[in-house]
Amino acid sequence: MRDHRNGLIHAALGCILLATVTLTGCSEQHETRITSPTSSAGETPPELPPIGPEDILMPEEAREKTPDGAESFVRYYFDLVNRMSTTLDARPLRQLSADCQGCDRIASNAELSARSGYRYEGGEITLTEVAPPLVTGDQAEVTLRLDQTALAVLDASGARLERGSSDAFVGVPADVTLAWDPTSTSWRMTSLTFG
Repeated sequence: MRDHRNGLIHAALGCILLATVTLTGCSEQHETRITSPTSSAGETPPELPPIGPEDILMPEEAREKTPDGAESFVRYYFDLVNRMSTTLDARPLRQLSADCQGCDRIASNAELSARSGYRYEGGEITLTEVAPPLVTGDQAEVTLRLDQTALAVLDASGARLERGSSDAFVGVPADVTLAWDPTSTSWRMTSLTFG
């Protein structure tokens, strides 16, 4: 049974994480590519087409339907979250999730922040613990802990906004559920929860 006394703290942390990945302004756009491989019986499987923005392509291991592949995918996804905090490009997160409310909330917040002219200082996320993923069929469950550095949300003029800014967080628990997508030969985030 979960302890709900800390629910408000975890909800606030979730909001901060969402804000963290959304604001640091950088106008550079990067193309994100996801394409589907094709194969015929008896042929050598083709090399997988790249997935992700050109400056941070998905590692090959993250495209394996194994526990190591699931862990590599989760680590890659959080690398994209950190990237998004400086680029405000939510497309990679959207393309690597499917019906994931937490993921969609992070991406939507980034898009709104970009339109508002906000940016972030700090807020970098580090995965400090990743439990061995449980892979069952086409799904994987991963439990992890993360740290986030102090975050300052700045408006278009550079003034600090108290709403969304935060101190550092240490040891925040999170749960991730993944689904295997055979079309792109990759995992997809289907659930991301904190607390």
